[in-house]
Amino acid sequence: MVNKEERNTVTSQSGNYQITQDDEINLYDLWKVIVKRKKIIITIFLISLLCATVYSFTASPIFRLEAYLKIYMPLGITTVRELPTGKDVLLMIGKIDREKRAIIFSKNANEITKAEISEIRGATDKFKVTIESRNRENLPADMQEMITYIEKTREIKSSYEKIISEIDARIKNVKEADKKNDFHIREIEKRLNSTKLLPVGFNPVEINQRSIDVKMEKYRCEHERKNYKLIQSLDDPFISKYPVKPAKAMIMTIAGIGGLLFAILVAFVGEYVEGMNKKKQGQSL
Repeated sequence: MVNKEERNTVTSQSGNYQITQDDEINLYDLWKVIVKRKKIIITIFLISLLCATVYSFTASPIFRLEAYLKIYMPLGITTVRELPTGKDVLLMIGKIDREKRAIIFSKNANEITKAEISEIRGATDKFKVTIESRNRENLPADMQEMITYIEKTREIKSSYEKIISEIDARIKNVKEADKKNDFHIREIEKRLNSTKLLPVGFNPVEINQRSIDVKMEKYRCEHERKNYKLIQSLDDPFISKYPVKPAKAMIMTIAGIGGLLFAILVAFVGEYVEGMNKKKQGQSL
């Protein structure tokens, strides 16, 4: 009858020696290896955890700004994705590379670690801006630099000038109407002062109300002209109060789990190498 040890004995066809190998691996054997080499496992685990901890608490903190913006599209363009992406045009969907960041954020380029523009689902004239920087205080200024850069691009600037020209034309027309109303009101006052009867259909109340409406329209147009922006913020930008990077908890967790798995692997590799060396020594005797 063949016993277990005999079943696990393999005879080499090319030599006069035998190699024995246990084909059955159980959890207890694995546990014995872990216990045997627990010092190596604990050491590697602690080293990886220590390195992650040191990095987490010494790396520069990164803060994030997120803003939702609305843009008045140039003529012939209907969505943000259709905006030109030439050499001198920034507005493209995706991350902005380091070279362009140096151009856009001329003042704080070294502090910017990420700048990205992304579409808003279901919107054609709105987009999201994400900026990450080592300096939280400069993030509002960084966003304004990005907006200014976009507004200066050729296509966007051309659209801006066209809209401003239309507003200026409306202001000119309103001013002319305001002058006519002022003239009519002065005529009414003269006639009233001279006690002359007003002609039929010449209603001073209507003239006065029309003058007020025209002046209000003039004020509205001038206010629009002064404050008009091609790109407007839909709301106050969100700026993280605490650093978003490095993610200390995540880094330490990954380092701990990864370090532990690597340490166990090293322990089993060491056990395997030690076993092979012992077999070679036994065969040489």
